[in-house]
Amino acid sequence: MTLPFRRGLAASATLFALTTAAQAHGIAGDRFFPVTLAIDDPAVSDEASLPTFARSIGPDGSREHDYSFEYDKRITENFGVSVSDTYTQLRPGGSGFQNVELGLKYVAYVNAAHEFMFSVGASAEIGGTGAPAIADGFTSLGPQVYFGKGFGDLPTSLDPLRPFAVTGQIGLAIPTRARSVTTTPDPDGGPADVDIDKHPTVLNWGFSLQYSLPYLNSHVHEVTGPDVLKRLIPLVEVALQSPVAYVPDGAHITTGTVNPGVLYEGDTYQIGVEALLPINTASGKHPGFVVQLHYFLDDIFPTTLGRPIIQ
Repeated sequence: MTLPFRRGLAASATLFALTTAAQAHGIAGDRFFPVTLAIDDPAVSDEASLPTFARSIGPDGSREHDYSFEYDKRITENFGVSVSDTYTQLRPGGSGFQNVELGLKYVAYVNAAHEFMFSVGASAEIGGTGAPAIADGFTSLGPQVYFGKGFGDLPTSLDPLRPFAVTGQIGLAIPTRARSVTTTPDPDGGPADVDIDKHPTVLNWGFSLQYSLPYLNSHVHEVTGPDVLKRLIPLVEVALQSPVAYVPDGAHITTGTVNPGVLYEGDTYQIGVEALLPINTASGKHPGFVVQLHYFLDDIFPTTLGRPIIQ
């Protein structure tokens, strides 16, 4: 995804070319929906996140460092696939890769006048592809819904509010195995110890609130000061997980983080930095942080790697 505020587009550019660029970069009217770090944006595009680094402290005091990557590829203009994985260092607890995650997304509706985009998709975490000490041995599947709404359609009397936008994601993670049973023999010959571990269905949901200085500069009034200010998008993300079915006793708790941060939009890349603030003690004991370098492959390789497979 790239900024929609480029100068010097030739007046003779075809409508098809402009529409293609908009779909590739998550644009609805004048609104650009950037890549966010905690939840997924509503667009499909050719892009890659490498690296994404996160540091957090768990509720038990364990320290976690995550090194992640993601690759997104358009099959058609409105349909794309993604693959991602994470290498985790957990102290104490061991190190290794998480399970591979796959995604599908289809942009179902765009309203340019109201800066609205709606997408549907599905995700899968492939069990057994990660390290046994780090990742689950079962697969989780689920539907996903994404949306984005800019407020550029507000009247000009509310110009200070027009650069605001919200995005959101709601989805389920449904395990293919409802429970795991572990049997431990009694060394004294007595009855074996049987441990049953339930795997709940989890509702993953979240949203972002953004204030786009590029939008302010291009569509409201010029931003004075250094050029870097014209490329910043301050935002707050909220990413939550709520068990909703087959929940173990005492585990009916929503966990997650609130992530204030900022995005810098380059011509062919984006840099993101966010704090990770746990919402309760079940989510963690101390703040963490996440940083990401993201590449817009449809700008870097517009005629090869950055094009949809099916034109």
